Amino acid sequence: MTVGAIILAAGQSRRMGANKLVADFRGLPLVAHVADAVASAGLPPPIVVTGHAPDLIAAALAGQDVRFVHAGDHAAGLSRSLATGLVAVPSAWQAAIICLGDMPLVSPDLLRAMAARATPDAIVVPYHAARRGNPVLWGRTYFARLAEIAGDVGGKALLDELADTVVGIAWPDASILRDVDTPADLASLRGEFR
Repeated sequence: MTVGAIILAAGQSRRMGANKLVADFRGLPLVAHVADAVASAGLPPPIVVTGHAPDLIAAALAGQDVRFVHAGDHAAGLSRSLATGLVAVPSAWQAAIICLGDMPLVSPDLLRAMAARATPDAIVVPYHAARRGNPVLWGRTYFARLAEIAGDVGGKALLDELADTVVGIAWPDASILRDVDTPADLASLRGEFR
């Protein structure tokens, strides 16, 4: 079964004050860490959804084997970027792992573990200390419903609705909960990984 990844990289980084996805972390832009994890997991080249400052994202991923798609309506919220990514999924993919471009600690081991549990009807979510994290794998069965979501939200409401069908993966560390939204978040992350 073919499983791929969609990297959401369209946001405006309002709380950061500058495009957070190109901020340096351990010598690479944040978003490049996510693309590297996808490649290291042995998944197909990911779909990278751009929106705000697409040229910066393209430059941050120069030389990486990725496929860019642009969400022209990205300003309408995360749901529109998600829909753009889902529409671009190749017909061979039976599931897609939705990765956030601001989570540079995502593990290739986690992505492989999620892909191993994929089916067209699967929803696979990592948990740490009873908290639901990211990324999330969605089987193709749910693509149409995800694409109908509106506003600045992802699939959380649909996850809540379908909670009984979710396959959980217990993850040993908080990497699945760590995103970068503010300068303080980035400083904290840099401080931990000097």
